[in-house]
Amino acid sequence: MDGKWTDQELRRELGQHFMVGLPGTELTPEFEKFLAEYQAGNIILFARNVESCGQLRRLCRQLQECIRANTGHSALISIDQEGGPVIRLAEDGVNIPAAMALAAAGGEKEVLEAGRMTGRQLRAVGVNFDFAPDMDINCNPDNPVIGVRSYGDTPQQVSACGSAMIRGLQENGVLGCAKHFPGHGDTNMDSHLSLPCVDKTAEELERMEILPFVRAVKEDVAGIMTAHILFPALEPEKVPATMSRRILTGLLRQKLGYEGLIVTDSMEMAAIKTYYGTGEGSAAALAAGADIVLVCHEIEDMVEAMEKAAEAVRTGRIDAGELRRSTERILRMKEKYRLEEETPLYDNSADRAAAEEMEARALTPVRWKEGRIPDLGADPLFAGCARYRATLANNQADSRNSFAVWMAEHYGGDSCTIPPDPSDEEIETVLAEAEKHSGLVLGSFNGHLKPGQRRLLGRLGEVKVPVLVVTLGIPYDLCDVPGQVAGLAAWEYTEKSLKAVLAVLKGERKPEGNLPVRLG
Repeated sequence: MDGKWTDQELRRELGQHFMVGLPGTELTPEFEKFLAEYQAGNIILFARNVESCGQLRRLCRQLQECIRANTGHSALISIDQEGGPVIRLAEDGVNIPAAMALAAAGGEKEVLEAGRMTGRQLRAVGVNFDFAPDMDINCNPDNPVIGVRSYGDTPQQVSACGSAMIRGLQENGVLGCAKHFPGHGDTNMDSHLSLPCVDKTAEELERMEILPFVRAVKEDVAGIMTAHILFPALEPEKVPATMSRRILTGLLRQKLGYEGLIVTDSMEMAAIKTYYGTGEGSAAALAAGADIVLVCHEIEDMVEAMEKAAEAVRTGRIDAGELRRSTERILRMKEKYRLEEETPLYDNSADRAAAEEMEARALTPVRWKEGRIPDLGADPLFAGCARYRATLANNQADSRNSFAVWMAEHYGGDSCTIPPDPSDEEIETVLAEAEKHSGLVLGSFNGHLKPGQRRLLGRLGEVKVPVLVVTLGIPYDLCDVPGQVAGLAAWEYTEKSLKAVLAVLKGERKPEGNLPVRLG
């Protein structure tokens, strides 16, 4: 091809470079028509698309049949199945703990097995591309979107564990994807909502953020996902990494020698859509060197992005020769992972039980006197907020599973559910109620980012009965707790983690995890 494509040829060529999302649990006529018209060659799935393993397998088979008929090639079908708060499979699937929980439970060995289990499960339901591992280093405690999705706060820890996840997935026929290059760990903003900036020198970035991606390249990771973040030291123009040729081609391709697939994060996130536009951002990303662009939600945005990209090819902004080489890279990856081959559904009960055991091993005691849990007595008060959607990377939260209510029902005692950011009056209520009980167990959830929770945590030293703080996310909340108050890092707000905490409170299990992040 010399770049002088007909409109249909250009659509077929560009279709391989887009990964699009569908609205529900079935392939609708409207979406099927869009796939045929625009020749889209790849799919991303979310929780909205998943009811069960059997349903997901049927949907993936439908999608593959449709896309093969349209394009002549198999589809990359992707999902964000990181573990912990970022999962998309239903309850009958294998959902592993959060990255940081796995690091606490056993590190590299634990992560490798979790990756193998995830790979087996995903390939069995027809998903062949997992947007994991998250290889961001959570070196900024105020980071609102990474947190327990990271394996820790050092490049060594993240590199070792992230590489183990890559191996576990790819050994089982699922493409892994290291994200978010060149690093989303040192931000205090969420790129789903705004446009963050990491204002470090190139040398600082090389010593910290970029190191895990160097390891991922050596691990032959199939994909690397880009960050919608400004890096002034790497790109002087005010465009995020996703749209920067200096970063994608100059740094990742040429300097680091990466030969796999460069995939963008969703181009409908505010960091792109609000500041540049989904269509403009998509064309710029392809011109910068991205292989696959994600447009996940609205068909109108998908059409805009694909039309804008076609225009950029016709005007020469996207080099036709580079586009063809990128297409060949995508097709080689599809052939390498033999996407046309199906693996059968299997009895995943052993893997699901193993994931629950990992959850229990991850529980980590903090400041326990003589290694013992505080004596909470027979009538403790359980307090804390209901689960909420902490970031748009998470699924919609089921607020019915309140820590306080669930623990009181299963352990005994009373419950007091408070808002995520309690008022001074609500804080006083918790403190006063605690004095009427034999102990206080406070479940904190992203408390270090909520002023009200921080005030409550800081006043726990006033309580005259034994107190235990259970952190249901990253344990930075314990930095605000007086030194005499014990903590238990549970890493995530899920029923699996609540069951594991209950076993510890009942004395049925001793927590043995180790902190992969520094507190204070």
